[in-house]
Amino acid sequence: QTLSGQGAPSLEPGLNPQLGRAGSAMTPPPSDVNSEDYYRVLGVPSQASEADLGKAYKKLALRHHPDKNPDNREKAEEDFKKITEAYEVLRDPEKRRCYDKLGKEGLQGASGTGNGCHAEDVFSAFFGRGDPFASFSFGGGRNGRDRCHVFEDDFLGGAFRFQEGHRRSQPRRKPPTACQKPHPAVAVPKGSVVVIRGLEKQPEHNGRSGVVQAWNEDNGRYQVELEDKSCVLMLRPQHITQRCRIEVVSLDSKPELNGRFGEVLSYDDENQRYTVRFQEPSFVAALPRAKCLLPAGSRVVVQGLSKDHFNGKLAKIESLDRDAGRYTVQCEGGSQIKIRFENVVC
Repeated sequence: QTLSGQGAPSLEPGLNPQLGRAGSAMTPPPSDVNSEDYYRVLGVPSQASEADLGKAYKKLALRHHPDKNPDNREKAEEDFKKITEAYEVLRDPEKRRCYDKLGKEGLQGASGTGNGCHAEDVFSAFFGRGDPFASFSFGGGRNGRDRCHVFEDDFLGGAFRFQEGHRRSQPRRKPPTACQKPHPAVAVPKGSVVVIRGLEKQPEHNGRSGVVQAWNEDNGRYQVELEDKSCVLMLRPQHITQRCRIEVVSLDSKPELNGRFGEVLSYDDENQRYTVRFQEPSFVAALPRAKCLLPAGSRVVVQGLSKDHFNGKLAKIESLDRDAGRYTVQCEGGSQIKIRFENVVC
């Protein structure tokens, strides 16, 4: 909206009128978890780097975690969710650009914001498998639950459980090395919720949800912690589906769904269909992947190309051409290619 005439407020370059925040602040503001400004919640300037965001989140999450504030747990839970919400938005380049331009209103319906933010999942993914509040690195954790870790060399032998107070009696195993290298831009981001599928040796995990903790470049597997925090699995990309948002396009059998947005719940590799949940009214539908448009920034796996050396590679959608029915994707290794909508799986 253009402001003109006498009495109209003068806006400095880089000032977001919805947030009242200078976009080029030089000095980090103090943290204020009750602020409507995500940058002020974390106490970082608007040009904060990813490392700055992580450092601020780590300090505040440890300070305000409900388990560190048992005498005022309800207030701590509220503050903890606000901190996580701010971190989840600002660490995601797409959400951050949208927020900087339009404020919170521009994030309405975006996955991972607001009340839907999985604060504990993000906390666990950020600190890895080690628990900052536990006395044993493989212990029962804050809630004293048994935890099962499946390492890279456990695929034939199943998984191991470690109970607090009994660590020395368990076999010594080399922990995953997934966090030793930077998380690649083409991999599903840390903290993302995924659904497990297609496991033959451990089919009991198929259909269960988990949270990505890291990507292990050495063996090409994601480190995924189950949502109930009972187990950590090392999974190939084809064994997870990201719970992401899609738009229905060019669906001739149900044209009334075209233009509607839904959330991917799972993927059927045999029929090449996503199971998608819609709201208002609430219903679930199985849709061909070619009719499910993924937004720019989505991480995908390339499939079905005649140039076979691209198939199975991780990629990030850079842009999309609706008229041509193609994505422009950045593949691992640096190649940028244009492919049809049906040639990727989220």
